Amino acid sequence: MAIDPLARNDVLGDKIAHLYKSGNVLRHEDCDSFALRELLPDRAPHNTNLEYDLWYDMGGDKEIHGYSYTDMLSSFIYIRTANFYYSQKTMMDALSAEITAEGRGLVERIANKTGDKYRLRTALERHDFVVFLPGTNCINDAFDWDLGKQAVAQGAVFKPHPLSSVSLVRHLKNEYGDANILDKRMSGHELLTGADIVGCCANSEMGIAAIARGCGFHMFSPESIGQSGKCLTYSSIYRALLKGGSHKENLQRIVSCESSGLVSSASQNAQQRINKFFQQFEDVPHVEPTNPRY
Repeated sequence: MAIDPLARNDVLGDKIAHLYKSGNVLRHEDCDSFALRELLPDRAPHNTNLEYDLWYDMGGDKEIHGYSYTDMLSSFIYIRTANFYYSQKTMMDALSAEITAEGRGLVERIANKTGDKYRLRTALERHDFVVFLPGTNCINDAFDWDLGKQAVAQGAVFKPHPLSSVSLVRHLKNEYGDANILDKRMSGHELLTGADIVGCCANSEMGIAAIARGCGFHMFSPESIGQSGKCLTYSSIYRALLKGGSHKENLQRIVSCESSGLVSSASQNAQQRINKFFQQFEDVPHVEPTNPRY
């Protein structure tokens, strides 16, 4: 019999796309960020790709080969260049923005109205120090195992990513002790709400939510993350947030900046923010894809 073709392009909100990215761990239906997909162009400037939930770095600081975006923090999307130089420059430039009333409000929304990206179980436990771990596909690049040992000695527990394999969870229990590894299907944001100290890696939005809540925050990715060839989804954001000064004020500045690529469905000018993000790269040379599909 004929096999139905898969979607040629993965896009936010597409059921097949989410199935292949997260399997039987379903996306939460309350994510307001899905509505922002309709505001995005089908193609990025100069006929380059705009791809969902992919991170790649084409290298260099002279040209842009494409763009990527992902959903985050229940009501946001994050648009970025497929080039670490420009994605980092965007965030560092955003640190100079004035904090606006809308920016403060959006950060408070992150603190108080962010939920789990996936459908997870109620967290019946409270822990003072929770470290949110990367999934199986990137934990060895994203997570500093020695920092994990130091955290255990300070009373930390570890929340595996919902998509973690059985073998990874077993390895974590052998490495850090069975009692220190939480159920991977437990609600991460409920654990976050009850924690005073939060740790995560550069692939995770959980640290951004923790900073918005005013929690103590620690980065558990190796120092090499953010250097050429080792860039994760939120590397550029965390390097800016942790540059110095108040982490929360840095987040308020980035969210206030209309060209940062962080766009909320709760913003009154979401379309304008998307347009301004792309407009800042108008004078940068772009390289069209060689894929014959286009």
